[in-house]
Amino acid sequence: MRHALAALLATTGALFFLGACSAAPAKHYAISGEVISVDVAAKMITLNGEEIPGLMPAMTMSYQVADAKEIEKLGAGDKISADLVVAEGKSHLEKIVLVQKTGKNPPAVSPAPGAAPKDGAAEQHKHPGQ
Repeated sequence: MRHALAALLATTGALFFLGACSAAPAKHYAISGEVISVDVAAKMITLNGEEIPGLMPAMTMSYQVADAKEIEKLGAGDKISADLVVAEGKSHLEKIVLVQKTGKNPPAVSPAPGAAPKDGAAEQHKHPGQ
């Protein structure tokens, strides 16, 4: 009887331990808002976000992004929607969609060092006949 009780307690303890170690599934929330700033190198975007029902009121907040390529062409004033993923006390944005390009500011990406400007600025400095 003692061995059976000890085995039952050991099994219960192991199951409890495994349950405590398993991570809760990530929660996903639809988010939308206006881009305030973008930092591609840091994989961060600051949004003036709309209310996320069941999570938080409308507010301006910075978010990590899963993939920096998703924010390379965004600039201040652009409207986006995205998937806010919350897991284990951390969050990030993914599946970022440009809803409206405002054109207020150019994208936050600078050309690579030594690269020619894409806007034709180099062409403007040529003299006629060259």
